[in-house]
Amino acid sequence: MLWTEAFTPLLTQVARPAAFAPPADVTIGDGDVVITMDLPGLRAEDVSIDMIDGYLRVSGERRRPEVADGASWAHGERAFGRFERRLRLPDGVDPDAITASMSDGVLSLIVPKPQRLRRRTIPIGTDADARALAEGGTRRLGTGAS
Repeated sequence: MLWTEAFTPLLTQVARPAAFAPPADVTIGDGDVVITMDLPGLRAEDVSIDMIDGYLRVSGERRRPEVADGASWAHGERAFGRFERRLRLPDGVDPDAITASMSDGVLSLIVPKPQRLRRRTIPIGTDADARALAEGGTRRLGTGAS
């Protein structure tokens, strides 16, 4: 099974629509998955990351700034409020191996793939290797050594 087929949909939001829904990118490499999420105006202490029931959950709150005394909001387009994003992880992900960092309002999560989902290269032996194996030899494939 491919990593991308291991969970669908890739990222979900909580059932209720959130006022602030941070956009996220997911990139898949040979050994890991990197999730990058835009959280403008938030600091690391404003965000919570946990793993529960097979989901990696990122939650927090982007608070509306206070206005000065005597001022009031005339127009606002920026979204504020609580948010929660979930990423379904396949079985075998080690939660202790997941790393997170935040810089300039961008959260980066690195999720190492379980061994069973990593690509493996199978070496192709030579005719001599096949003969040695048939004769009960211990020659390693492709090395030519006994």
